[in-house]
Amino acid sequence: MAKEIFYTALDIGCNKICAILARVGSEGELKVVGTGIAPSQGVRKGRVESISELKEAIVASLSEAQRYTGPDVINGVYATVSGAHISSFNTREEVQGLDDAQGITPRQMEQLGRNSIPEIDASHEVIHVVPIGYEVDGMPGVRNPAGLHASEVRLQSHVVVGDANILTNTVNAVKNGKVSARSLVLHSLASGEATLNGNEREMGVVLADIGAGTTDISIYQYGQPWYSSVLPVGGSQVTRDLSIALRIPFAVAEELKLKWGHAKPDSLRGDDEVVIPGSQERTPRVVMRRDFCEPLHLRMLEIIKLIMLRVTQAGLRHLPPGGLVLTGGAAETPGLADLAESVLQAPARIGSPAGVVGLPSQLRKPAFSGGVGALLWGIKHQGQGRPYGIGSKTLSGSRSRGGLFSRAREKAGS
Repeated sequence: MAKEIFYTALDIGCNKICAILARVGSEGELKVVGTGIAPSQGVRKGRVESISELKEAIVASLSEAQRYTGPDVINGVYATVSGAHISSFNTREEVQGLDDAQGITPRQMEQLGRNSIPEIDASHEVIHVVPIGYEVDGMPGVRNPAGLHASEVRLQSHVVVGDANILTNTVNAVKNGKVSARSLVLHSLASGEATLNGNEREMGVVLADIGAGTTDISIYQYGQPWYSSVLPVGGSQVTRDLSIALRIPFAVAEELKLKWGHAKPDSLRGDDEVVIPGSQERTPRVVMRRDFCEPLHLRMLEIIKLIMLRVTQAGLRHLPPGGLVLTGGAAETPGLADLAESVLQAPARIGSPAGVVGLPSQLRKPAFSGGVGALLWGIKHQGQGRPYGIGSKTLSGSRSRGGLFSRAREKAGS
């Protein structure tokens, strides 16, 4: 009997570490067999501050995920990465002078893909090189040019890079947890894998995952990611605003935010009240819910405007026709989609993991889009990516660019 193959996603966030263990059934369906959630520690806004603390959180989440399967079923994980150190750009790689009687060969297409891996400075590392589409003899939008007769073929790719030291620290924390990082997955691309439908990808859409410490953004065009960026602001800033405004501890502000928070205070009843718990120094007090939600509203409004600023920096004057899809833990804030629609005058919705048969109910929430998406990404791209450590630094300067191939680099990121 063939050994059963398990796939593991590890969503490394600023608030929680989530491990999801799954296998693919006999009919190709994804079956989740274990989940583990541990409080995040040792990481802040995508940057590892303590490898030992992050390792402990990773081990705890992976151990919980294996409680029904037993140990030693995990041989590698697909781990999400985030942080303001992430940047992106698009490249065009082309091959000219084709005269093969059989048309464009798979070998030539494979060579285009390999040459799309850019040469960058040693302080950065390539995370993804995602093909966007082909242009054949000036005709764009070709999905698969294999077998076509042409004089010139161009491949446009979306390239995501990050700070080499930060990525290495993340991988080392995973390795210290006695597992290997099979691949790093940009958090926004993972979330897009779990929440976006085909129509949105084709029309063009903005995906924003609002986590605890960061807001991860990816813009999709023509069915593929076209721009990626990370904002260093998230749900924790909302909680901190409430803590300062109401002069209460952070933990109390978080609890009240989850229970009473709303992104559009004007839509609430005017007589709704929130009881602020007392402490040794203060007696309990009552504030109007509209007043309580005002700092939350202002911070969410700022995040929406910052998302739109990144859209314009990417070169778009307006949101794509697919609008804005918001996901991540902070996207569960009531009224957020309505606020986004009213500000942007464009479609907006809250995205949750979908399209996975048998997904446990606890994972069908925006907070788990990154984890579920990393699992889907890993299964979809298995064997296509490069293990971490065989990246741009080892390739830099090692490839010859003579002959038929040439590259152009385009602006598509910050």
